Amino acid sequence: MSISSFLTKKFLKSLFFPAHNRGTALPKKLVKLLQNPPGYWDLPELPEIGSPLSHNGLIAKSQREFSDKFKAKGCFFGVNGASGLIQSAVIAMANPGETILMPRNVHISVIKTCAMQNINPIFFDLEFSKETGHYKPLTKIWLGNVFKKLNFDENKIVGIILVSPSYHGYAGDLKPLIDYCHQKNLPVLVDEAHGSYFLFCENLNLPKPALSSNADLVVHSLHKSLNGLTQTAVLWYKGNLINERNLIDSINLLQTTSPSSLLLSSCEESIKDWLNKKSLSIYQKRILEAKNIQKKLIQKNIPLVETQDPLKIVVNTSKVGIDGFTADNFFYKNGLIAELPEMMTLTFCLGFANQKDFPDLFEKLWNKLLLNSKKSQKLEVLQSPFRLVQAPEIEIGIAWRSETRSIPFSQSLNKISGDIICPYPPGIPLLVPGEKIDKDRFNWINNQSLCNKDLVNFNIRVIEI
Repeated sequence: MSISSFLTKKFLKSLFFPAHNRGTALPKKLVKLLQNPPGYWDLPELPEIGSPLSHNGLIAKSQREFSDKFKAKGCFFGVNGASGLIQSAVIAMANPGETILMPRNVHISVIKTCAMQNINPIFFDLEFSKETGHYKPLTKIWLGNVFKKLNFDENKIVGIILVSPSYHGYAGDLKPLIDYCHQKNLPVLVDEAHGSYFLFCENLNLPKPALSSNADLVVHSLHKSLNGLTQTAVLWYKGNLINERNLIDSINLLQTTSPSSLLLSSCEESIKDWLNKKSLSIYQKRILEAKNIQKKLIQKNIPLVETQDPLKIVVNTSKVGIDGFTADNFFYKNGLIAELPEMMTLTFCLGFANQKDFPDLFEKLWNKLLLNSKKSQKLEVLQSPFRLVQAPEIEIGIAWRSETRSIPFSQSLNKISGDIICPYPPGIPLLVPGEKIDKDRFNWINNQSLCNKDLVNFNIRVIEI
């Protein structure tokens, strides 16, 4: 089978990203555009269109209008996913040799930027759930304990990254966290890739969005949590702690010189669609339906995990002695495609299509899974091996460029990593260059690999010392 033929394959239910559910919830104007002859819309940066960094043209006009609407200083469309704009934001925050504070559940794109630009990460650990293996939302008390461990001047800390909501939908109250950081004159970048729609739904008792919470930089993935095409994203900025010229230069550094006109149109239309009262009411109805779906599944004794994002259905498969990878394989074979399998859980993304038939369909397959799967009583995740505050033993930029040799991970105990170990999804690193593979980290990664085929018998690059 070729890639093109696979792209037309039908599944029973597509509960993965992008959130437009295989075109079902794409903006109407974008659907109309795609009905033109193939390639008709594939245009270069004509003067009338411009680019995300142009002062004039249709793109610049839309970006200004959206910025005004949400009381931001500016916004930029992106066609290299949220990753590309997160990387631009990181470079705008810190010069080589400076330090950014970041949580352990930061995305791999941040680590790659730090390695590329010689920016030093200081990680802070997060509260951890042994029942799910997931990090819990950050609180002000927890962040206060982190700050007590730091010497801000000595470490040249120039900014902080927060992730909210997480991949699974966990989110706390951002406003007190951001205010606390601003008291220390720290600009805040919020990776809100999974919470774009919060910005349009403040009347639905959802987490307060980062932009309304006065974050300095916010990155949204328009394909993960709005209804844009894959690779579409937007970066918002406000306040006075980020130099606008630095931000523009950073975007220009990483932005393709030939951005897809189709993807740029998708950026515009996915946001416009949510600003349209008629379509917004449909999407808000979908969100309320998602809350009802969760209630129905709980009533059917499905072991769901509570998060703050109703569009994420997180099933704690470990409660019935089944790991998330085994469950995912079963559902996939039966045409119900999930987004994220892990040792203890399996996450489905409802997206913005009509999913009213999902509870009955899921219950039927769930009961079949229970009848046909071997149960294990030993499913557990180890407590994360990290200290509350921790930096790599060797600067990440130096470690990334050091001489390395490739060895089996089983032989890596007490070595220094020259590699990024990062299963995808969710794209959260387990190990970054410059970190020591001590006994606790070694055992923890081995524990992660019990069910994850990507982490079985793998090789790792270690630094020659």
